[in-house]
Amino acid sequence: MPQFIEHDPKILGPFTLKQTVYVGSALGICFLLYFTPLKTNSFFLYVLVCGLIFGGGLALAFWKIQGLAIPIVGKNFAEYSIAAKIFIWKRKEAPVFVSMEKEKKIEKKDDDKKSILKVRQGGSIDQIMKKIDFEK
Repeated sequence: MPQFIEHDPKILGPFTLKQTVYVGSALGICFLLYFTPLKTNSFFLYVLVCGLIFGGGLALAFWKIQGLAIPIVGKNFAEYSIAAKIFIWKRKEAPVFVSMEKEKKIEKKDDDKKSILKVRQGGSIDQIMKKIDFEK
C-alpha cells in the first residue's frame, strides 16, 4: 500500500480549496455583472460573457495538461517566454587517432629505415572508439 501520498483536502463537497476559489470567484464575477448595465442592455451578451467567465473558472479548476493544472502551465509558459535563451556550442574534445592501416603502409615502404611511427596494438574498445570517431 503506497504511503506518503499527498493530496489536497476536500473543503466543499468534492472540491478542494483551489477549485472552490476558482469556481466561486467566477460565479461571484457573474453575480456582480448581473447588476451592471450589461444585463439590462443586452441579456444575450450578459449570458455569453458569464458563460465564458464560468467556463474559464471551470477550466482553471479542473482541466489538466499532462498532469499539470492550467495555472501551473501558464506560469511555466510565462517564465519560459520571459527568460533569456542563450545557446552556446561547446566543442567536444576528442583524441586524434592515426589509422592502423596508414601506419602499416608507412612501415612497409620504409623497410630499410626505422619508422618514427609505432604501431600501437589496442584492444577491442580502442577499435570501437575509432569506429565511432571516424565513421558517420
